[in-house]
Amino acid sequence: MFVFLSRLVMLVIALSVLRSVVAFLQGLWTDLAGANPAPRRTPAAANGGTTVLQQDPVCGTYVPTETSLKRIVDGKVLHFCSNDCRDRYKA
Repeated sequence: MFVFLSRLVMLVIALSVLRSVVAFLQGLWTDLAGANPAPRRTPAAANGGTTVLQQDPVCGTYVPTETSLKRIVDGKVLHFCSNDCRDRYKA
């Protein structure tokens, strides 16, 4: 019985190793063949730009400056994630 279980465990380990080797070789083959599609780009990255994040002074959430709600206080532009945060802000 012990011999059967030890052989079964060895078979499972051998199959796992074989599967890992085959997956590695497949990945290597597709990389060399150029079969992997190009990575997706965000609109900002597609234009060569980067997305700038600013922290909401009320809740602390980081929001993209392009889509944030803005309010000018003492000549400084503040960025908010929502109307609620913008309305709760006390200058």
